[in-house]
Amino acid sequence: MVDPRQADSFSMDGWTASDQEPSVRFHYTCAHYGAFSETVTFPWIEQPLAPLVDHGLAGLLDLLQIALGVSYYKCAAARRLILSGSTDQPEKLQLAAALYREGLAEFYVRNDLFHTHDLDIEPGSIEQGYTSAPKPHLALLEGQALVAWGGGKDSYVADAIARKAGLQTQRCSVVMSDKVADAIQRTSNAPVLFLRRHLDPKLREVNADGALNGHVPITAINSLMLVILGRLTGAPQVIFANERSADEPTIQQDGIVANHQYSKSSAFEGYLRNAITASDKVAPDYYSILRPFSEIWIARVFAKLTEAYPLFTSCNRNFQIIGDQSPRWCGDCAKCAFTSLMLAPHLTKEQALTIFPDLFLNHENLLPLYRELCGLTDKKPWDCVGTINECRATLHKLASSPHWQDTRAVQTLAPEVSALHTPEELEIFWQEGLQATEPHFVPDTLLKAAHDL
Repeated sequence: MVDPRQADSFSMDGWTASDQEPSVRFHYTCAHYGAFSETVTFPWIEQPLAPLVDHGLAGLLDLLQIALGVSYYKCAAARRLILSGSTDQPEKLQLAAALYREGLAEFYVRNDLFHTHDLDIEPGSIEQGYTSAPKPHLALLEGQALVAWGGGKDSYVADAIARKAGLQTQRCSVVMSDKVADAIQRTSNAPVLFLRRHLDPKLREVNADGALNGHVPITAINSLMLVILGRLTGAPQVIFANERSADEPTIQQDGIVANHQYSKSSAFEGYLRNAITASDKVAPDYYSILRPFSEIWIARVFAKLTEAYPLFTSCNRNFQIIGDQSPRWCGDCAKCAFTSLMLAPHLTKEQALTIFPDLFLNHENLLPLYRELCGLTDKKPWDCVGTINECRATLHKLASSPHWQDTRAVQTLAPEVSALHTPEELEIFWQEGLQATEPHFVPDTLLKAAHDL
């Protein structure tokens, strides 16, 4: 039976690089809602983009068109997806399949839509005619490593590793409003370079009229925009801060697997690296510097970066496109609960209060979220959080901590966790969290720098 909310087709209709400014406009057509277009800009370049495009850069822009398209595709979740650009790259088709199937699995599940493998993906016929010889880059960031900056503990640890390895870093972020840019800059003790997405205003209109909506694999978009910036400016490396914990699915039942963090996972990182290399042989090296590590390891290292305590935040409410300015920590969401839990073993209560406005582990309203994080319910939060075993091991550590053993969350939930595992098993979870693991794409020099922190 056909779901009336779904369109028959969604097509990618190519892109146009501006000959007036450093921007590219991407075009789409939805059989339900008609044409959409989105513009991305690279303000720091300060010159038209069209003269800089060669065959390799065009290939990267084709990949970005695929990634950006998820924002518009989801309005009607068409069963037929038609790509554009070069049709001779299996890596491009593989990337599209990963994004529009696994990458949107949460969206499908939460909207009660078709199984992801029912999606038909077709190569397109629009070709961009550009010279095969690479054009010279602008040398604006030559030799620097672009570090994706989200303002949280992972961003700080990633940047610290890169600098420990002797790299000169430039923090970068993709934003959709000045409000979000201001919020992200406030998290950083160094300048952040911003790249801009300008969503089609029609998207908000159709959403207000009842179009389908939900989570999209945003890290894929951000990754490709930073890779393109690196290609344009001579930056040889693009470094993200996606940890191995992102591989754990959020839900896995009745044959359905959905991971809120799919575009942060090691599997997707591999698909994206392959597609980037196949599209442009001189593209920057893209990898996640935290891939070998768990949230336990990251929290331990971050606790040493005391200069970040009054600045960083992981609370997503800071980064809403519109609305009033939010407090640095709302104290009501899964990210507030998770971050306060993971950092606690490495902090005193006094140190915690230099980060958070209160001791969140004492908050009654957060108990349901701590319970979900520890796998004591039938669901895990739909958010970027660590694994269940990491959270259980951390709670077990807190049960023997003089600083934290008397908090409400520990007293309430530690007995439930102890009923599921022996102390020895929980200690194994903790020790595993302190070890680096494969697979990853981190260069040896940076892996050594991470272990030296």
